[in-house]
Amino acid sequence: MPTVLQRMSDAINAHDIDAFVSCFANDFKGEQPLHPESPFTGLAQVRENWTALFAEVPDLSATLVASMIDDDIAWAEWHWQGTHTSKSAVNMRGVVVAGLRNGIISWARLYMEPVHDQSLTG
Repeated sequence: MPTVLQRMSDAINAHDIDAFVSCFANDFKGEQPLHPESPFTGLAQVRENWTALFAEVPDLSATLVASMIDDDIAWAEWHWQGTHTSKSAVNMRGVVVAGLRNGIISWARLYMEPVHDQSLTG
């Protein structure tokens, strides 16, 4: 049986919002410690955020680079790529640390940041 992290990756790559939302608890709480002004809670907000992202980045793909689950804590390194409808690139890497309850995500801290294009600094 795939882990919740693999189910999440598969849902992102299929742009299957229902499968994606099913990875989260009803009372989910998310935060981005590097962007503390952007917390979000609940399945409705997860659905709204990711529905918008799938629409804005129609070719969004996710690579689960590495992951580990230990009891009720999950750690995942992600690489998200795609192209915005405005034609700008999406290239983000980072780590998500999550709490699990009954095999789904009840809270998460996202440390996802854009990859800086080194060719522009050279």
